[in-house]
Amino acid sequence: MKIASVESFRLYPKAVKEAWIDDEFVWPSQPPSFFVKVTAEDGTYGVGESTSQQWYLGETAEQMAGLFSLYDQALQGADPENIAYCHHLMRAAYGGGMPGGRGARSGVDMALYDLVGKHREVPVYALLGGAYRTQFELLTNLYHKTPDTMARACEAFVARGFTGLKIKVGDEMLSKGFSRRNFASELAKLDAALEVTPNDVYIDADANQGWESAQWTVSTLRAYRGYSNLSIEQPLHYADLSGAVHVRAHGGVPVILDESVWSARAMLELARLNACDRVVLKLNRVGGFFEALKIVSICESAGIGVSVDTNPYTLVGDTAVCHIAATCRVHYPVDCEGHQSFLDWGGESLARGGIRIADGRAHLPHSPGLGVEVDWDAIERHQKRSDS
Repeated sequence: MKIASVESFRLYPKAVKEAWIDDEFVWPSQPPSFFVKVTAEDGTYGVGESTSQQWYLGETAEQMAGLFSLYDQALQGADPENIAYCHHLMRAAYGGGMPGGRGARSGVDMALYDLVGKHREVPVYALLGGAYRTQFELLTNLYHKTPDTMARACEAFVARGFTGLKIKVGDEMLSKGFSRRNFASELAKLDAALEVTPNDVYIDADANQGWESAQWTVSTLRAYRGYSNLSIEQPLHYADLSGAVHVRAHGGVPVILDESVWSARAMLELARLNACDRVVLKLNRVGGFFEALKIVSICESAGIGVSVDTNPYTLVGDTAVCHIAATCRVHYPVDCEGHQSFLDWGGESLARGGIRIADGRAHLPHSPGLGVEVDWDAIERHQKRSDS
C-alpha cells in the first residue's frame, strides 16, 4: 500500500462557548479547522482533523493549508503503515528543527492511523497497543466570568454525570495583566466552584500561564490545601519549569502541566525534574498519536497522570481523543465533548459514528480505524454556505 495524496478540507466553525463567542482576548470565535484525508493508491483512505488557536498553538489557517501541501509532496509514494518514517518525512519537510507545524501534522497522523486501522480491520486503539477501557468519565471546560454563573454551571454539569470540571482562573490576568484585584476575581470563581462541587468530582483550576509568579502561586495555594479534589493547572509560563518545580514542592496542591507538554522530549524533562503530578495531553499540540503514545509511556513510567483534551474538535477529533485515552492505565475524566459544547458547524452533522456520549460517559466504538466516517456531501454544503 502506498500513499497517493494528502488533502485538506477547510471547516468554518463558530464558537458557542462562553468567552469564545466574541473573540475575547486570546480565545477565537472561529478557530482554524480542517479535515484531512490521506488516500492510498488503491482508493482507500483515512480521515483526521487539525484545529488550531493562533495564541495557543501558533498556526493560522493559511499556514496550515500550506503545511498540508508540503506534507502531500513529502508523503506521496510512502508506505502509510510505516508511520514512524512518515513522521520523519513530515519533520524533514517542516518543523523538525524547532517546534512548529504540529497541529497540521497531527491531522495527517490521525488520518494515517485511521487508514491503517481500516486496512487491518482493527480499531486505532489496537494499533496503539490496546485499550484499558472504551468508556470514559467526562470533563468539561468552564469559562464563566462571575462566581454565580460559574457555580450554576458546575452544578449543571455534575447533575449530568461529569466527574471533571476545568475552571478557568487565568483569563482576566491574561487580558488585563497581573494584579491583586484581578487575582482575587479569578479566585472568587474558583471558590464558588469548590463550594458547590462534590468532593468526588475533580476540580482543575486552569490558569493558562496567567499567574506569573511562582511565589504568589504558592502563597495562594496554601489556603486551598483542604480540598483533596483540587489541582492547579499551568499557573506559570510554559518554559518556567523551575517555577513549576517550586510550586509543586511548596504549594500543597497537585500540579498539572499543559502548555509545557509539546513533545516527548519535553515530557521527559518534566519527569526528570519532578515538575508535575499530571499532564494534559493534546493531540494537536504534540503532532498526533505517534508522539502522544511516547508521552503516555513516559508518564506511566514516572507515575504521572495523563488527562486527554479536545482542542476543541468535531466528532472526528473527539473520537481520536478517546482512542489515545484508552491507552492510559490510570483513568482521569476525558475532555471529548467539544463537538457538543464549544462549536457550531452550521446546524448539520459533518460525520457519522464515532463516540457516543450518554449517561455521563463517552462510549468508544470498536469499529476499524477511528470508527467515524465523514459526510463529504455535508462538507461540500458547509463550505459553500461559508463561502457565501
